[in-house]
This record gives sequence, structure tokens and C-alpha cells, in this order.
Amino acid sequence: MGFSPLRGLLGGALLVLLAVTTSGCGPGVGSVSGKVSYQGKLLKGGNVTFISTEGKPSLSAPIKEDGSYSFPKVPAGSVKVCVETKSLDTGGGRAMKYSPPPGQKAPEGLNSGESPEKRAKRYTFIPAYYEASETTPLTYTVKPGAQEHEIKLD
Repeated sequence: MGFSPLRGLLGGALLVLLAVTTSGCGPGVGSVSGKVSYQGKLLKGGNVTFISTEGKPSLSAPIKEDGSYSFPKVPAGSVKVCVETKSLDTGGGRAMKYSPPPGQKAPEGLNSGESPEKRAKRYTFIPAYYEASETTPLTYTVKPGAQEHEIKLD
């Protein structure tokens, strides 16, 4: 088969389109990971939530026992960062009841069958203002591509 001008034109157009969508010129998607600490100590559980300030969907990720969190796909743009650990607070041995909204999945670790004692060992009190988008002082700008963001709570 010989060279076709149409094939070359379409191939070139495809390369330009691919370059534009992966170079950050479009809205883009990023992956964000890092660790969460409070007063210099890594948290051992809870959840991180990115709330878009641009009307995009909010996303939550669990904080693992090593203090890490990971969002594999986040729309690029400005977000407020919320952190909560109350889901691990057993309140003296009572297991917290949680049901996600209809059609949604509970964050990893909730209702997982983990004993109240084990959850209590992972619980760290943090100030309540980190939990709500109206009061959290934490913000971040998600860029296209992979990035690390350490979340340090005072």
C-alpha cells in the first residue's frame, strides 16, 4: 500500500489533538497522592475530600494506616481540602453507623467489619474546622498529570 495524503493528514491531526489534550491546554485530569499529618504526626485513618471551587464533582479518598491517600483521577482546578477522622471515633466502644447516599459507595474502611478497638487505635482527634468546606483553611490546585501533595494540619 502506498502513501495516502488523506491518511497522512488524519494522522497529523490525531497527533495534534493528542498533544493538546495531554499538554495541559484542556481542562485535564490529575492524579494526586501524599501523606496527611497533624502536628507533625501521620494520621492513621480518616478521609480526605477534595471539593472543587469550580463546580466540578467532589471526591473522597481514605487515609491509610501509613498516613497516605491517593486520588487516581481528579479534574484539574482549584479545590478546598477537607480532612476528617471522626469516622474512626468509636465514642467509648460504640461503632459509628454510616450509610452512603443512594447509589454511592462508602469510603474504604467504613463499615468494613473492623473492630471498634482497632478503629479507636487509628483515631486521632483533629479540629472540626478541617472537616467542612466552609471552614477549612486548606486549598490546592490540581494540575494535569501525576503530583504529590502533603497535607499538614496544625
